Amino acid sequence: MRHEIKTLKEAGALTLRVWRESTHFFLSIELWLMVVVAAATVAGVWLAALGDARSLLSFGFAIAYVVTRTILHVKRIVSWPFI
Repeated sequence: MRHEIKTLKEAGALTLRVWRESTHFFLSIELWLMVVVAAATVAGVWLAALGDARSLLSFGFAIAYVVTRTILHVKRIVSWPFI
């Protein structure tokens, strides 16, 4: 999508419109769950590098989330895409 923006006011209006249209995505629980899973994965790698057994808990959470999402999609309880 290409926009011909000529003034600062048009740029501000376009920016505001884009943020308003994407608000439901940024406030979705699915996005934040994926952020938590990513953080758990990074924490698991870090803890594993330190030799800490808690890395298994972190990896377990990340793997369980992915498996649970897959099962919910197969049973059509949650629809594709993730949002």
